[in-house]
Amino acid sequence: MIVSYVEWLRERVGTRKVFLTFATVITRDEHGRILLQRRTDFDFWGLPGGVLELDEGLKTCARRELLEETGLTVGALRLVGVYTDPRYDVTYPNGDQVQQFTICFEGQVTGGEMRPDGLETSEQAFFAIEELESVTIPIWYRDMISDAQGEGRPAFRPPFSLNQTADQIGAVRPFIGNSLYTGVGASAIIEREDGRILMLQHVGETHWRHPAGYAELGENAAQTAVREVWEETALHIKPQSIIAVYAQPQHIVTYANGDRTRIVGVTFRAHLLGGSPKLDGSEIAGMSWMNSEEILAYAHPSRRWFYEKVLAHLHNGYFVC
Repeated sequence: MIVSYVEWLRERVGTRKVFLTFATVITRDEHGRILLQRRTDFDFWGLPGGVLELDEGLKTCARRELLEETGLTVGALRLVGVYTDPRYDVTYPNGDQVQQFTICFEGQVTGGEMRPDGLETSEQAFFAIEELESVTIPIWYRDMISDAQGEGRPAFRPPFSLNQTADQIGAVRPFIGNSLYTGVGASAIIEREDGRILMLQHVGETHWRHPAGYAELGENAAQTAVREVWEETALHIKPQSIIAVYAQPQHIVTYANGDRTRIVGVTFRAHLLGGSPKLDGSEIAGMSWMNSEEILAYAHPSRRWFYEKVLAHLHNGYFVC
């Protein structure tokens, strides 16, 4: 029997709060109505979706969960937004606590036969937008549906943090050892007025990369980007838009102590607000404002493709990888 990632993790960490990455789909029929499902574990209606497995990408996860839960397939998937706020935290009936790192897509039905799976879904139906006011739907699904009505760039919430946060890695490593873990985080592409982009060189490395780091339990993705830039450089930024959402199964980091982490995160285009640069000497060895040619020249060869995509989407669009 194949054990899912969330089952494996819960066997080790118990009910304590952890980050889980979800892929959710706003599924529309030919009339533009939205598919909702009544869950078996909660007494509310919601959107199809589920937890990202270690060996799959976000869109693959979204399509798999949709098919498993509803029997339907969709065509092209549009990124609606990223939903990571602590106000979306969930406590399941069995006591499991989760801070969501949910990536929401939207697509139109192309095939399949609508059928609830009977395990997570007891019934399902398509609803017109005006019918949703009378339906019991959690705030995170309502925000996703609201954001999907717009035609702008993918949505995210402004930087926010609870008064107390916790190290997500430190919360799980005592229980899982060096085992592969899905760590969520955020990064920032900061463009100066002259078009140059902030790049950092980490201690002990020869290549350069943009500011990035793991999220803390209790903060959203935009706050992670703001905090990481401040901690590494003492600069203040404002996230402006989503450039990328990344969750490649092969994006695994093995640290010196043997810890293995699969990285899932959001890259924001950010505006520099101010501050006097002061590098975190324990982690950051150098800082430079680079043009596109320099970025590609000094990036690690394995990440050059990522920067090519970032530069191509810096002022127009986004990508999911």
